[in-house]
Amino acid sequence: MKHIYLFLAIIVFICCKNTSIKNTSENNDFVDFSFLKFSVKIDSVLLSSYNNPALITFYKNYNNETVWTSNEKRVVILDEFKNATNEGLLPNDYNYDKLLDLHNKFNSLDDPKIVEFDLLFTQSLQKYVSHIYKGKISPKITAGDWDLKEKTIDANTLIIEAFENNSFPTLFENCKPKHPVYKSLKEALRILNSFPKDSVQFIILKPKDKISLNKSHKIVKTIKSRLMYWQDMKQNDTLTTIYDKETQDAVKAFQARHGLFPDGVIGRGTVLAMNFSRNQRIEQVIANMERWRWYSNDFGKNYLLINIPDYTLVAIKNNDTMQKQRIVVGKETRQTPIIESRVSNINLNPNWTVPPTILKEDIYPDAIKDRSVFKKKNLVILNSKNKEVSPWDWKMEDAKKYKYVQNPSRNNALGLMKINFPNKYSVYLHDTNHRDYFAYTYRSLSSGCVRLEKPLEMATYLINDESKWDLKTIQDTTDINYYNKLQKEKEKKIAIKNAKLLAKNPLLVIPERKYAKPELKTIVINITDEILIHQLYWTAWLQNGKLQFREDIYCLDFDLYSKLRN
Repeated sequence: MKHIYLFLAIIVFICCKNTSIKNTSENNDFVDFSFLKFSVKIDSVLLSSYNNPALITFYKNYNNETVWTSNEKRVVILDEFKNATNEGLLPNDYNYDKLLDLHNKFNSLDDPKIVEFDLLFTQSLQKYVSHIYKGKISPKITAGDWDLKEKTIDANTLIIEAFENNSFPTLFENCKPKHPVYKSLKEALRILNSFPKDSVQFIILKPKDKISLNKSHKIVKTIKSRLMYWQDMKQNDTLTTIYDKETQDAVKAFQARHGLFPDGVIGRGTVLAMNFSRNQRIEQVIANMERWRWYSNDFGKNYLLINIPDYTLVAIKNNDTMQKQRIVVGKETRQTPIIESRVSNINLNPNWTVPPTILKEDIYPDAIKDRSVFKKKNLVILNSKNKEVSPWDWKMEDAKKYKYVQNPSRNNALGLMKINFPNKYSVYLHDTNHRDYFAYTYRSLSSGCVRLEKPLEMATYLINDESKWDLKTIQDTTDINYYNKLQKEKEKKIAIKNAKLLAKNPLLVIPERKYAKPELKTIVINITDEILIHQLYWTAWLQNGKLQFREDIYCLDFDLYSKLRN
């Protein structure tokens, strides 16, 4: 039999000696005899020793024999591993160097080495397919609060299908996120890698005061150089220490790209953004790419998309932007969680039951000093029988026996509307009694829930029933002045009616009637349309060809990147 193999090899060599086939790592020409390699039996005990059920299952489909005999298939997969950096991943997480070395020696490998190579190749491919689909690490082991449905993938089925159909490029593309933000992050990574490498002596800017127009400051030269580096300012060989109009315009462009108020004043936020090096921005983009692998592949046709560090919400329907609003999100100590869910209902005129964290950290400490805090915050204390308790009878030792409620009103902490959706953190979207916050650039100010700039417009959009709940109806329903007006009109009609009765019968005695003071009542409206909510976190992307970065308000990027690389 060996003589037959040798004879075949000689024939093929003679036929192919003028044929050039490129190696994946070199341009040297060689003749590919890999198709003469036959599958090698893999010992089941050896397979079991890997303690990898997915590996065992894979090889059961191939009678426990090696499968990677095709040079063509190996080259396609190895090229994908080599380019893992385009996805923010590392080639050697998938044993690229070792596999490439064995691949180049494939024709001279003995059977045990072929088995070793085949098993390592399969394991690396399984891992890579899983990583590009659902991420290298789980959000459960990272900083931040997460309520995401964990993604699952049957890598073996997909690999076998691609193997049989010779369609590995399609497999890889289908496993990667399709969302435009992820694609923009890939392009942002490419652009950042094209920038000159960081200087060994990267200067950290530390101005003590704000730098205003036409003022001279020794660090202005460095600022100009940095603006030129990031292409916010045209290149200029002559740099002065004067903060001139051209530099101010460049600073405004830089500020806009970083979500800062573009006033051209070089203050703390602008300096903080300028102190990021190219390598730090690359790491930031890579962290965001990993995060996007955790998110749903299909956002649905009708959804709300929230970017927590950008303080924005957009309503998308059939790929069209229906609404865009500013939002206020949780402060660093009470972070807004990352959630994917579905809108269930809307409450108009909601009451607010104070959550335990706010009671413990805000209400109780003040109440111990002064019981009038309950009245100042419009809080009603209710016992287990829903009976009101006087603030003056309240005692700290009994505090946990009560619930603390703000009744519906414009000054309620939830404002005039809230949007409910299932989640383990009991958070929601809502109006606010601090409507001035939306004028701020930095809006990480809430206790965890997301506050909406235009809550009633959002309610109208989500209810989607103009015949019953148009904007005017919702505005009237949530306005106590509207009910006061109706009450006065009603009283006026009754007064006119009584006056007519008395005119006919002056001796008629009409009992004095007392009217209840109008109150706002909570109205729950179920949302029947399937409207998904994606309350997500990303601090980098590409917009109209320009790099965009936002402050990492919860300090999640560095933690995630560190875990990716360890």
